[in-house]
Amino acid sequence: MTAVHTCHWPGCEKHCAPARWGCSGHWFTLPKEIRDRIWAAYVPGQEITKTPSKAYLAVAREADVFAREFNARKEREQQARGAPPQATLF
Repeated sequence: MTAVHTCHWPGCEKHCAPARWGCSGHWFTLPKEIRDRIWAAYVPGQEITKTPSKAYLAVAREADVFAREFNARKEREQQARGAPPQATLF
């Protein structure tokens, strides 16, 4: 049985393959440099053994910081336009 895995983007509940960092929409929202570093640090099977490398965890934290800042910026822009906040952007 395959484990259910959700996108790592804060607030996103979309399911994706366990070997993927996130859904395609949020994956491509990350800067290419972060995406490249996630793949460089990924060790095949880490999603099964649950033992990601320190390098993977470090770049995953950077991706999380980027995503949270992105969401906050979008929320500020929406508030400035008077639009209600959204839970996720995709």
